[in-house]
Amino acid sequence: MQGSGVGVLDKYMALQKHLAGVSKGLTALELARLTGMDRGTVHRLLKAMMHWRQVEAEHGVYRLGGGCLLPASAYLTRLPLRRIALPYTIDLQNVIADRPAIVSVALPVGDQIVLIERMWTAATPFNVVADLDDKFAIDSCTSGRAILATYPEAQARQTVGDERYERVRPRLLEVAQAGGYSFGHSEQRKGLSSMGYPIRRGQDAAVGALVIAGLEMDAVLQVSSPLARHLQRACGGMAEQLFG
Repeated sequence: MQGSGVGVLDKYMALQKHLAGVSKGLTALELARLTGMDRGTVHRLLKAMMHWRQVEAEHGVYRLGGGCLLPASAYLTRLPLRRIALPYTIDLQNVIADRPAIVSVALPVGDQIVLIERMWTAATPFNVVADLDDKFAIDSCTSGRAILATYPEAQARQTVGDERYERVRPRLLEVAQAGGYSFGHSEQRKGLSSMGYPIRRGQDAAVGALVIAGLEMDAVLQVSSPLARHLQRACGGMAEQLFG
């Protein structure tokens, strides 16, 4: 990733990005190897980040700290996409009320997808809800491919790099051939199928996506299904409110 030219900030962001990518945490030595910084620089930065509660440490293992929640919470609170999506996710939840499924709002952040809202039905097993991650590589998940398929090729290559783009390109062509619908099967969890659709203005790059994921739902997660039409209408309604 190209830096901003502000050395200390670039180094801080590099550490934060790597820490955000793991749940178990990383040691200073592992962070030094991943970022290419010398270990002394990493230690000094981690000490400053601990002061501001950006990281926490236990037995030499560093994880993101509670201080990261403050800017993240402020951003989500003012995010129009999240506010506008709420009634549409509730409506979709009601449509699939008798099935074990989760409705999520996905936001692209660089080469990652973050689920900024999730709703599930009473029929959804708790372990499915609890074990499902809330961030994924944009090219490895249903919502991410729905969004990535709307990018011009140059933007998609810049987002994920040439190697990842060439690997995912056949899947993006499938999304285009399906009219924007993206599908996944047992990608994040065995037996969990998913269907996503982009939120976009006209032919512009998508700003997000709605995704429905559920168990034993292959029969209804199809382009021709009534559920797919509900999903498409929801994304269209959200885009109309976002962009007018």
